[in-house]
Parts: sequence; C-alpha cells; structure tokens
Amino acid sequence: MSLINVGKRFYRCLVWGNVLMGLSAAGWVVVTWEHLMLPPDPILALLAFALAIVFYTRDRLDPQEQATDSLTFPERTQWVQQHQTRLKVWIGSALIVALGCIVLRPLTLAPLMTGVGFALTYTMRWIPWRGQRWASKQVPALKMPYVALLWTILTIFTPVTVYGAWENGRLWHVAGALFLLIMTQILINDLRDMEGDRHGKTYSLPILVGDYWARLWGIVLVGVACVVGFLLYHPALPITALYTGILLMGYRRAQDNFWRPFIEAQGVVAGVLSLLY
Repeated sequence: MSLINVGKRFYRCLVWGNVLMGLSAAGWVVVTWEHLMLPPDPILALLAFALAIVFYTRDRLDPQEQATDSLTFPERTQWVQQHQTRLKVWIGSALIVALGCIVLRPLTLAPLMTGVGFALTYTMRWIPWRGQRWASKQVPALKMPYVALLWTILTIFTPVTVYGAWENGRLWHVAGALFLLIMTQILINDLRDMEGDRHGKTYSLPILVGDYWARLWGIVLVGVACVVGFLLYHPALPITALYTGILLMGYRRAQDNFWRPFIEAQGVVAGVLSLLY
C-alpha cells in the first residue's frame, strides 16, 4: 500500500471528529505552559481539544460549507452527509467535556466567550455587502489572521488568563510565533481549497495573489516565527517553523491525502518538542 493511500485511510478515520486538530490545539496549550513556565494543566489542554472538535466539526456540517467542500473534498463531504447524526452526537459529547472543563476552570469563561463570538461569525453570513451577506472568512485576506487569532485566544490567552500571566515577558513572543505559524498552516489549507474558495467567493490569499506569491508570503511568515522562536532560547518553535516551511513548500493538491495528517499535526509537533526540550 502506497504512503498516499495510507494517508488517505488515516485521514478518513479522523474526519468524523477532527481529532488530530483537537490534539493540535492541546499541543499548543502545552507550548504555552512550557514556554511561559505556567503550571502544567491537562484540564486546559482537554478544553482546547474539545472546543477544536466542536467548532471544526460544526463547520463541516454547515450546508454552505458542504457546498464548497463538495468541490474540494467530494469524498469527505459525502462521508459527512452520511454520518450527520453521529457527528452531531460527537459534537454534543465534546461540548459536554468542554463545559465540564470550564466549570473546573471558571476563569476561562471570559476569553472563551470572546473566542466563541469570533468563531460563530466565521462562517455565518452576517456582513452586508452589495446586496448580499458575507461571512468573516469571505473578507479579502482576512481568513488567515482571523483563524490564527481564534487559535491564539484558545491556546494562549485562555491559559494566561487562568494563571494571571499577562505580565510574563515571554507572552507576546510566544503568541506572535504561534499566530504566524497558524497563519501559515491556514495558508497551506487555502492552497488546497482554491477551487472551493472561488466558488464560495472566499478571497483567500492564494486567490488574491496566486500560488507562487502566496507560498513566498508563507515563507516570510515562517521565517519571522523562526526568529521569534530563537529569541525565546528554546528549540521547539524554530523546529516547528522549519517543519511548517517544509510542508508549505512540499505540499501539492494532488497528494493532499498524504500531506493532510502532517499539516494538521502542527500543534502536536510543537507540543511534543516543548516537552522534550
């Protein structure tokens, strides 16, 4: 069996719950507590894991998102449509876990409510424009920083709020590096989704400037993240930046099934490296 087929089967196993995305969110929480020297808190990692599952699965169930996904990922879209009831149960289960974590860490409520507000408007078409309504993701070039901000709120600002670490001198370095690396991950996804984004009138960076210039911009983001990581005197973020850069330059839409698990494991890689060093 080829590596591409292995990746395809692996990814299809994950699609129903976006489990790898949840683990990636938990991994970024590990990065936060390791780099900011906060107490290790599995409850916050579990919270990030559960909420990532809730919102990413919710997006896959959105009818307008499915119409767009049917152009980019017809096999995945068909699978999701066939298992909608099971997916809704999975979302409900993850939401119960998230609410339990919030009860145990009530100080998470304020930053999470901010993040939830952003998340709900991501695909909701609420912005009036030229007789139509646009979602936040459709605003030209907003998709990358918008999603990166959501991840930053969930995985950095939430733990920082819980432990009152806003005056930590390393905070903005870690937040900046994570923000840039997540933007690059979203950029790789946008390279995959160009056909669907055109159909859905989502003006992502690759749609605006083309594949070549979008990848070049991604290399700039990765380079800056790498420099910021070096300023923290910790190898985890620079190595993750190198990992992300390799994915950015190597990714091809035709081999998406092979690349997909590696792309969505970005935060897992960062978290493991943070624990090892």
